[in-house]
Amino acid sequence: MISFVGFGHSHIVALAHGCYAMMERGERFHGQALKGSFYYFYGDELSPAILNGTLNPRIPHKIAEDDARFVLLSSGGNEHSALAIIQMQERFDFILGSAPELPIDADATLLPEAVVRETLREAMTESLDTLRAFRDATSLPLAQVEPPPPLPGAQVLANPGEFLHTMVDASRLSSDSLRYKMWRVQCELYRESCARLGVIYAPVPSEFITEAGMLAPLAWGKDATHANTLFGERMVTEALSLLSSQLNPGV
Repeated sequence: MISFVGFGHSHIVALAHGCYAMMERGERFHGQALKGSFYYFYGDELSPAILNGTLNPRIPHKIAEDDARFVLLSSGGNEHSALAIIQMQERFDFILGSAPELPIDADATLLPEAVVRETLREAMTESLDTLRAFRDATSLPLAQVEPPPPLPGAQVLANPGEFLHTMVDASRLSSDSLRYKMWRVQCELYRESCARLGVIYAPVPSEFITEAGMLAPLAWGKDATHANTLFGERMVTEALSLLSSQLNPGV
């Protein structure tokens, strides 16, 4: 049996639902049954995740209690939406160096990509510190799951959900292109941090990303920023595949 634990912020919910659905169907990985337990960082028991610069001691206890062979993480992931889903008084945009052909809002103030990166990095401080704290606290294999790309603007307006709390003015909604670029920069920062820490990074499969860079309809969740159970299933499988050499040497 492959026993593991998952910890994270809001995107961990889709991973949990997906994994539990797989377990209920009796799905196996390399011939072994799955046993996953998932824990949400919000709440009295595990919040805050970091205490005095180190991992909340209740978290390693959970890992040991579940006899986990690896840890699945969904640390942060909505910072790109928090910063860019709604435009402030002055609209902004930027050129993504790795994809300069992407559309630019002609009426927006153009910011250097470096400014966007550093603003995102600052917003991601807690999430990146959490990855480091996990790496410091355990020698088990760790995998950070990439958050889903943005949902199309029309879907955001139709289902603002708990992230936006209320309907938004369509004129203040950022373009799909800008939100995709913000997601790309955020993912680059996560990928770089994982590489430094020795944490496996599980990217979103191309089937879940449209040509415009949005989350594909088959993976839409029920609000403006989250994915569904199908997405969770596939991301758990992706992480397992990337972890397989550490779980089963020689596979």
